[in-house]
Amino acid sequence: MLKKYHLCVLAMSVLSCNIYANQGATFAWSTEDGAKSIQIGGFVRTNYRDEHWESKNNGKFLFDNARLNIKGKYDQFYLDTSYAFQDDHKRSIEHAWVGYKPNDHQDFQAGIIYKPFGIYPFPQHAWSFQIPFFLGFADSVAPGIGWKNSQQDYDFNLAYMPIMSGSSIRYSPEVGAADDLKNVLPSQMQYLNEKRNQVNVRLAKKLDLAIGKQEFGISGAYSQLHNKATDKDGSYYALGLHTINHYQKWDLQTSVIHYKYDAKNPVGVDSDRVLMQSNGLTPAYFIASEGTIGIFNIGYTQPVSTKYFPNLKSVKFYNDYSILWKDRSDWSNSQMDTFGVLFNAMPFMIWIDGSVGKNVNALGGAKNSTGYTSTNSDYSNDWKFRWNINIGYNF
Repeated sequence: MLKKYHLCVLAMSVLSCNIYANQGATFAWSTEDGAKSIQIGGFVRTNYRDEHWESKNNGKFLFDNARLNIKGKYDQFYLDTSYAFQDDHKRSIEHAWVGYKPNDHQDFQAGIIYKPFGIYPFPQHAWSFQIPFFLGFADSVAPGIGWKNSQQDYDFNLAYMPIMSGSSIRYSPEVGAADDLKNVLPSQMQYLNEKRNQVNVRLAKKLDLAIGKQEFGISGAYSQLHNKATDKDGSYYALGLHTINHYQKWDLQTSVIHYKYDAKNPVGVDSDRVLMQSNGLTPAYFIASEGTIGIFNIGYTQPVSTKYFPNLKSVKFYNDYSILWKDRSDWSNSQMDTFGVLFNAMPFMIWIDGSVGKNVNALGGAKNSTGYTSTNSDYSNDWKFRWNINIGYNF
């Protein structure tokens, strides 16, 4: 009870602060006509977890991450970068590109760009990442070039990425060769596949109705899957359908994604799974080579105007659900559901999440390490739960 009381006092104190600051950037400069500008900003976040399993980080406020964001504009050219400082002295590039906008409808990008696919970059409301993130379908970037044609009633995106971001700078998980990591398990060392020459296409139909904005979209991705041991190219593809629907204060996100990795592994290497690697924060883990992801997220936003908490602009209640159906019938499904509330009290942002799931590596840690494949770990098929509180200050 004492621990929960202290958390409540901290959250209420943050919400009641009345800080007068530039909420868009800590430094901003612009010419009078707005043709040239530069903005420098970012955020710092701390995280608290109450995990209902054996965990060394349970019940502690720890540094989560910090970001330095730089945006610039020079006539029709612009710059957009975000560099992440994470715990354990890790660094990563969340995204970084230069762009060219010849008019209001066309946008060309080159650099470390978002892969346009489905509901992106974040198919969720919660702070806690859902299953799509751990399978490479959220906040996913790679070096490449992209083009976006945005009209009143549709968006069309096309992107080409010759290689994936290296493990030393990668923020989100991606399929990669085990020899790119310093610390891998012996069972992972033979998995040497990496994507090359990936092409993503995304088409979204937009409607602006009296009840709110609606979007219906289709996405596709294809790449070579090069194996360093055999020097042969397999293939990867993903197909997705998504909707984003707004009904006054409600919003609904739904999506279904089918993916398949066809690897040309050496004899004796299991092709029913591929290795996902992150930037070192998330240990390497296996996922099913073929599966289908379902997403169903709902949110409700309530604007707030009160003299007691002058910084609090809105409160958002949400529930995010995702499921992975694996192609192998003898491998159990993975499920995750996160419910919670987001306090928009700029420059503070506070998420309070409760997450429950089974066969999900994020819930159960190393003892649930086969969650996205065969589910034969200690915690396999067990429902695990955690509370998560994330407090961020934006500057």
